[in-house]
Amino acid sequence: MMAPVIVGQDFDGNTVRVDAAANGPTLEVFLAHWCPHCNNEVPRINELRDDGRFPADLNIVAVSTAVDPTRPNWPPSQWLGDKDWTYPAIADGVDMQEGQFIGATAYGVGGFPFVTLVGADGTVKARWAGEHEPDEFLELVTSNLD
Repeated sequence: MMAPVIVGQDFDGNTVRVDAAANGPTLEVFLAHWCPHCNNEVPRINELRDDGRFPADLNIVAVSTAVDPTRPNWPPSQWLGDKDWTYPAIADGVDMQEGQFIGATAYGVGGFPFVTLVGADGTVKARWAGEHEPDEFLELVTSNLD
């Protein structure tokens, strides 16, 4: 299946286009600031980053979705900064008419964290949800890349 292209804004208001077919293999990590599993998963992803264990050509981007100003860790931009997320991050758009988060809906997000691995050809190689230890997470990435 071809991956949807996501166009959104980063937390500085810049337009960001997430398109693996144009930019190379991409790991899209859908995160909710209030989600305890996301709060556990981000440091594990950072550990892999800090250890240099991700493939060198892999793009990684966070999609901040399911935002709720009444929940913990608001605002998401500060939460990601506090968690030392150094990869690009965009805010998921909202379809006000449908009452849905656009990127999360396009990717079929069913829980958090939700990860989609998109190959350089723009096809979805793998999707998974929930927490994973660093070695498990890396295995999911490396075993599913082209």
